[in-house]
Amino acid sequence: MTTLFSNLIDYLEEEKWKYEILEGESIIRFHYKGSAGRLLCYGEVDEKKQWVLFYSYLPVNVPMDKLREASEFICRANQGMRIGNFELDFEDGEVRYKTSLDIEGGDLTSKMIDNLLRANLSTMNRYFSGLMKIIFSDIEVKEAIEGIEGQHIPRPNPLAQDDSDDDDELGIDSELEDLSDMDEFDDDEEEPLDSMNLTGDDLDEGTEPPEPETERKP
Repeated sequence: MTTLFSNLIDYLEEEKWKYEILEGESIIRFHYKGSAGRLLCYGEVDEKKQWVLFYSYLPVNVPMDKLREASEFICRANQGMRIGNFELDFEDGEVRYKTSLDIEGGDLTSKMIDNLLRANLSTMNRYFSGLMKIIFSDIEVKEAIEGIEGQHIPRPNPLAQDDSDDDDELGIDSELEDLSDMDEFDDDEEEPLDSMNLTGDDLDEGTEPPEPETERKP
């Protein structure tokens, strides 16, 4: 019987990622060097619960005197996220981004792993510089977030009553289109993960994954 962990290893081998398996654990560890900085990353599998998770870690911890600003930054960043979320450890200031899938009742495919990893790395890479500014400067949190996202436009409330017959009023069709178009990019954007031949420590300086539309806020 094929396990989730063997599926994960098969994907990493196919994509030529450099990684190590933690002894006695269904956990792999690897590094990724994006345009914003270097990340320590983990992939974890829970065979019993049928969960697959990726974590990417900020390389520095938030000092205790910046926890309030960092927590506000993370709350603002998490608002509207469609895949994954930031986490802040108040004990030691550790910051990580998590993406996860519950596979129970289904089959884990390479494309699912690719999308999960892509969403994780691109999001952490996108917010990396803002988090660093919060830690090492006196920038206002709202200013740091707006520098990344621009002015925030609230999403429509999907629970609100609407007399329109247009099924796309809630963005349902566009969300599905975003998911199906994750490998389509403009000529001036970075190449998709598939064609980058990403191999952890071998990545060239400045290489970054594309930002999937599913991670952008409306």
